[in-house]
Amino acid sequence: MTAHATRDHILAEATRLFVEEGYVGLSMRQLAERVGVSKAGLYYHFRDKESLFLAILTANLLEIEKIIQQARAAGVTARDKIERIFRDIFARTPEQQAIIRLASQEIDHLSPEARASFRQLYHQKFTFQIQAILQEGIDAGELRPMDARRATWILLGMMYPYFYPSHRKEMGDPMQALDLMLTIFFKGANAETPEG
Repeated sequence: MTAHATRDHILAEATRLFVEEGYVGLSMRQLAERVGVSKAGLYYHFRDKESLFLAILTANLLEIEKIIQQARAAGVTARDKIERIFRDIFARTPEQQAIIRLASQEIDHLSPEARASFRQLYHQKFTFQIQAILQEGIDAGELRPMDARRATWILLGMMYPYFYPSHRKEMGDPMQALDLMLTIFFKGANAETPEG
């Protein structure tokens, strides 16, 4: 196996194990056994567990960034763009979706420098992009005037529970709930009142 293929194999197995065990629960020894390499082999590719975890989180963010770019290019309205983004995110495997959860759940276990660096990247590649789409919708008159930053977190708050595999068992398929979430967000939960 080439060095590149070995690195990819380590990342794939580490992703599965981090999703199953969490950051604290996974040891490099455990990962080495699962991958079939020595601990020294792991450390050849990744300085430590933190750098391995950050590599997984960063790769995931870059994939999400591609999804957002494609949605922005193909979508017409803010709702259309947001719907495309979340349909594509929810179409990913549960393991890939769980990486988003891992980022928020396990970030406090990283060094302050790694936390700050990842948070900056997370906002740049994900939350600020959602915020920009909502702001464009506000500026175009599609959406009523509101704080786009706050609206972003409200929207993401509806989506995040579906990134927990255990919640999906209770809540069902996110694709089936997506239309309801978007309707509640974009139209509001209030019943329309007759004009008169």
